[in-house]
Amino acid sequence: MHGLFVIGLAVVSPAAAQQDTSTVDTIIRMSQVVVSASRIEEVELLDQPLAISYIEPRITNISRGTVAADLLRDVGGVHVQQTSAGQGAVVLRGLIGNQVLLLVNGIPLNNSTYRDGPGQYLATIDPETIERIEVIRGPASVLYGSDAQGGVINVITKSHPDAGRRSVRVAGRAMSANESYRGRLSGGAMGSTWSFGIGGSLGTAGDLRPGGGLGPQDPTGFDVAGVDAAFSFSSGDKHSLQASLQHFEMSGVPRYDRYVDFRAPVPGRDWEHTFSPQTRQLGYVRYKISPGSRAVMSLETTASLAVQREGRNRVKLLDPGVPDSSLTHWRDDVFTPGLAVVGLSQFPLGERTLALTWGGDIYHDQLKSNGAVTNLNNGDSQELLRQTETGTIQTGRFPNGATSSRAGLFLAADWEVMRQWRISLGGRWGTFRNVADVGTELGGRVENTSSSLTGQLGIVFHPIYEWSIAFRLAEGFRAPNLYDLTNVGPIPAGQVLPNVNVKPEKSLSTELGVRYAGSDAAFELTVYYTRISDFIDRVPGSFRGDTLFNGERIFTGQNVGTARMGGLEAEGILRMGQVEGRATLLYTRGDQTDGSGVETPLSKIPPLGGTAGLRWTSENQRFWVDYGLSWAIRQDRLGLRDETDPRICPQFMQDTPDLCGTDGFFVHGISAGAEITPAVVVSAGLDNISDTLYRTHASGVDSAGRSVWVGVSALGVL
Repeated sequence: MHGLFVIGLAVVSPAAAQQDTSTVDTIIRMSQVVVSASRIEEVELLDQPLAISYIEPRITNISRGTVAADLLRDVGGVHVQQTSAGQGAVVLRGLIGNQVLLLVNGIPLNNSTYRDGPGQYLATIDPETIERIEVIRGPASVLYGSDAQGGVINVITKSHPDAGRRSVRVAGRAMSANESYRGRLSGGAMGSTWSFGIGGSLGTAGDLRPGGGLGPQDPTGFDVAGVDAAFSFSSGDKHSLQASLQHFEMSGVPRYDRYVDFRAPVPGRDWEHTFSPQTRQLGYVRYKISPGSRAVMSLETTASLAVQREGRNRVKLLDPGVPDSSLTHWRDDVFTPGLAVVGLSQFPLGERTLALTWGGDIYHDQLKSNGAVTNLNNGDSQELLRQTETGTIQTGRFPNGATSSRAGLFLAADWEVMRQWRISLGGRWGTFRNVADVGTELGGRVENTSSSLTGQLGIVFHPIYEWSIAFRLAEGFRAPNLYDLTNVGPIPAGQVLPNVNVKPEKSLSTELGVRYAGSDAAFELTVYYTRISDFIDRVPGSFRGDTLFNGERIFTGQNVGTARMGGLEAEGILRMGQVEGRATLLYTRGDQTDGSGVETPLSKIPPLGGTAGLRWTSENQRFWVDYGLSWAIRQDRLGLRDETDPRICPQFMQDTPDLCGTDGFFVHGISAGAEITPAVVVSAGLDNISDTLYRTHASGVDSAGRSVWVGVSALGVL
């Protein structure tokens, strides 16, 4: 159980908060503050109108997964979809892809090339470097701008072993289901005012073996490598400086759903379809000054440069067992410099304090794209080009030289009206501009601009000390990006082509949360309803009067009408001496209405599901045993896109979509761990004990079958 009210137990249980969690594996983060809810100030979770989930990965969480998305599988309010074993996308309140904002240390990972189901990008964060993950469930456009329709995933990383003085940490994990191995070596030094850390990771994963006695899913293996460094300096309470460099690369990552039609051995559309390289690079400097005056309590400035490098290789499958004689390669690199300024002011208002968080940010994407078609018989290669009014340009999945800019200003106020009541208000103005030339035959020059003004209202009421009721009304906004406007490339059901006339989508969300945090038990129940107008969806289209392009069905992004999502998120925990029980529950319903008034289910909506578990911990906190259960019911309430998506509805069943869907499952696992010495921690487990054949909804790959895993972490102080 991860989340707000797990943390709530620590707030009201001082004895628990004194436990040492720096080396002991635990699912409970003994802390009561997050930064994502305010962008600058550490805020108590119990006083937040936002619904927030939280995880601080320990050795068990990191060792049993392969990519960063695996860390979120048991987090309340979160559904994880995987197109392939080397990918992982988060679904928040029925929304996925470019409708969910990903951050690394508060800096956007999203850029203008993000598609409506990006399975690959979260996987470019090294799991071994993650200190904690904060999840805002629901719109957060006031604080973070476009893309935060469904919510925000903020991944906070660290390079330093965090042991004081000079130290070295060695960590490793292995898993039998895909014969994967990953290791990390990090080191650092600390002084009274400074710290420096550097680390590197290497890993490899083979083909993933699912349950049910099926053979390995070929191909699903890949390799990873990463290096990172961080420096920090502080001068008393007034000044602090952080600098960080991160590089993480995945190579040979296959998109498995293109190789098979739902499940092997039925062939899919491609003979080869791999991401190589899939690279994320980030460098930033963050300076914070804290004058302590009411007008400016603190001011934080972050200058960053994010780089995404993505290559794709594709060989189409003409007939079963007969590959095409040509290989298409796309290469799209995105360079994103950015600047963000966030300030905090505090003023007396009556007997209480009014806190103002204010600031602005600006980011600019510059695309470098190219591609080529290579004849596999003779090696001849021909560049991919687009014809424009001024000549030819190179193109990958996007036209070379395309740019996208986004900027915004925001102001948020938080006021404790009286001891039992807290009110928060906020607003943001943003502007967006995309410029590209998609080619004369596809629409010519694109200059798409838009602006937004969004707001939110939050109220938190504490009827008694252990209870709180939170209400929030929030607007969301997503500007069309370069993927919506200019992309040409393959998708699960066919081929996507540009639509230069897409408009922004806007949302209004209402949510109500009831929370309890006692000394031995806690729970949270949140219900919500969201309505999106001018909803952008990928629907069948045509090109030059034909519904096929290069022999494949055409799809384009269009403003199809309205979408509505409603649901329930619940999580709870109960302590009974040395035993701890936990559970989560997630229910989501989504519908959309097109311009003609026809109502259909929304696509990729997760089924009713949840988790449960028990953990026993020894009195000295050095040993623990854990049992976990994950479950979901069958999802056969499908949208129109689901019915043409071979990950959900195989091609041979698409004439009878009523028979399609994702089967439910109950999957059990056990694990145990021990602190051998204060510096050495070991954990091991057995997942999917019953060897169940299953997949999470909308995934293109089956989850691991019965699997043994082990992880170890050793720290040395020099």
